[in-house]
Amino acid sequence: MVTFTIPINDKHSAGKKQVFSFSVHAQSVMLAGSRNLDLPPALCRSLVNKLYLQGFGFFVGCAGGVDRAIRKALIYYPYYKRAFVACAFHERTKPEHTFGLFASVVVPEKIPYKAALARRTVWMARRCELLVLFPVDPQTNKWGRGSTLAFNTATLNLKPVFVVSESTPPESPVYNVFPSSLFDLVTGFWVVPHPYKSGVLEDE
Repeated sequence: MVTFTIPINDKHSAGKKQVFSFSVHAQSVMLAGSRNLDLPPALCRSLVNKLYLQGFGFFVGCAGGVDRAIRKALIYYPYYKRAFVACAFHERTKPEHTFGLFASVVVPEKIPYKAALARRTVWMARRCELLVLFPVDPQTNKWGRGSTLAFNTATLNLKPVFVVSESTPPESPVYNVFPSSLFDLVTGFWVVPHPYKSGVLEDE
């Protein structure tokens, strides 16, 4: 199990510092985001390394943008041993898309293009233990459809999400939202479903 601890700023806590902690199995983390966003290679390598040291394996998609940047970071030793590229189409399993990482088509054949992409996203979001999401499309400054689908699927399946964004994710009765950082590499918001039994609020 991997435990994440989030400092809480609560104006009703009488000056006491509080933290929220939750734990997940260190099995698979899904890294996803806008297909129009190009992340810095150094950031991707650092993020992948931190998650690897926590014991996670990696789910990443076959698209461009964030998917492509993460795939490039995963090709290095020893990360590639735990990497899985989930593809919507057979042509995207080729080395020019995967950079030699293990890849497989995870959706049925002969379904419409957009449906295949959506099914691939849902396949990963349902199976991961944690989602790290870069949702904002730099061309529109809004969340992309794929990122929204990944976020909704993960939260509805009780998976915690770290959203790298300046704007707060939408409120919902099914999860908590906490401003925070991830490994001090990126800032954004933890979105943690309420039913996590290991989630506790404590005085620090």
